[in-house]
Amino acid sequence: MSIYHFPKFKEEMRKEIFIFCDGGIGNRINALASGLALATHFDLEVKVYWPINTWCGAPFQDIFQNALEVRTDSLNSLAGKYVNAKMMLHDEMGAQFLQVPFESAYAYQSLEDFAARGLSASEDIFFYPAVIPEWIPAQLINDALRSLQISAHIADAVRHFISTTFNRPFHGLHLRRTDLRVGLTDSEVLTLVQRYPNEVFFVCSDDPQAEALAAAHPHVHARPKAHHVEKQTHDSDWISLSKDQEGRVSYGNIQRSREAMIEGTIDLLILAHSEMVGFSGSTFQRMARLLGDVAPLVPISRPARLPYFSFVEMTQQIERQLIEPMLLTQVCQTMAQNGDNTQALELMRLAFERMSDPQRAEIAHNLGVMLLNQNLPRQAALYLAAGLATQPQMYSGWLHLAYSQIMYGEEIAARESFQQLYKYESPSTTAAEVSLKNALAARLGIAGNM
Repeated sequence: MSIYHFPKFKEEMRKEIFIFCDGGIGNRINALASGLALATHFDLEVKVYWPINTWCGAPFQDIFQNALEVRTDSLNSLAGKYVNAKMMLHDEMGAQFLQVPFESAYAYQSLEDFAARGLSASEDIFFYPAVIPEWIPAQLINDALRSLQISAHIADAVRHFISTTFNRPFHGLHLRRTDLRVGLTDSEVLTLVQRYPNEVFFVCSDDPQAEALAAAHPHVHARPKAHHVEKQTHDSDWISLSKDQEGRVSYGNIQRSREAMIEGTIDLLILAHSEMVGFSGSTFQRMARLLGDVAPLVPISRPARLPYFSFVEMTQQIERQLIEPMLLTQVCQTMAQNGDNTQALELMRLAFERMSDPQRAEIAHNLGVMLLNQNLPRQAALYLAAGLATQPQMYSGWLHLAYSQIMYGEEIAARESFQQLYKYESPSTTAAEVSLKNALAARLGIAGNM
């Protein structure tokens, strides 16, 4: 990939990118890697801001040993100092603290779009995202992650734990409990590890009790830690409104000390070598996946993925509209095959309530088919009809609606639904659909079988 150069009359005119890394370790690596990716591509001089605060009490040098210029200025201490820079921010709160107009770090379509609309020959860049912008190519991000040099004491701890604990590929469980409360529940962890007694697991959590409950099983391992995440205000809940050193108010009563951050980073890098179970949506877990894919510290393979899905995690993804109907259907079919029929149907019903009309039609159809497989034809007919109300051209929908109506004795309605098949006949009809159509035609005494 070519490097975009600005005209330079003197070397000292080289543009700078100020990468502001804040939040927990996942958010900070997101900002650092994407900022370094832009610096490499556009030939920018790098300066890093790594404030030491309640979200992260560890200095940059405790985590990385890259030879970068790093400052610890807080966001509010930089107010008014970058009014002439190109701002690339996560949210409007950052703009308010910096006393600049809000400009999103995510508002571009590609590097070329950013070069055309976001860059100038004179402005430096103040870069403060919390997640990796989608418009930055994955290869640039991967290269930036590979360039990160993990501090020796952290890397040594990761290698020692993996080499002394696991003699074969292992699965990973990340249980976020304190301020976010995502990941498998304790009961789901129990179900999972009991279902797979011959697999090996690594568990990490910001809650020592969650780790202890999981690691009570002989094939589940947690790394002993002397320091954990603490509450900023001890007599309040983890998700109570709290104010950090800069005056930012959020639902996160969190205090991560230097030692706790180092412990958490070691866990993150161990987790990176596992085949993780579940998708919590946490930036910690997502960064572990990414680092494990592109920059593992230990040459260990991963085991085959387990066909297990968390009901709680899937509910959260549906509520946030983070999952597509086809993937959700596949997940729910797997859950049903594992014997979790009730939860699979509940997830599909929730998706029908939460998703937009085009998505609801697909969910309604698939839910109807699942209900037919559970011998619940009246319920199936209701969802199939709801899907057809939005997408009447769905051939398979009319076919299964006719089938469900026959199953509960509504042959007149079934005949009317069956007649719709000739209107919406499709060349992509499957062999199973042809077989079902012929069986229905015979049952209804309709000639012209396919």
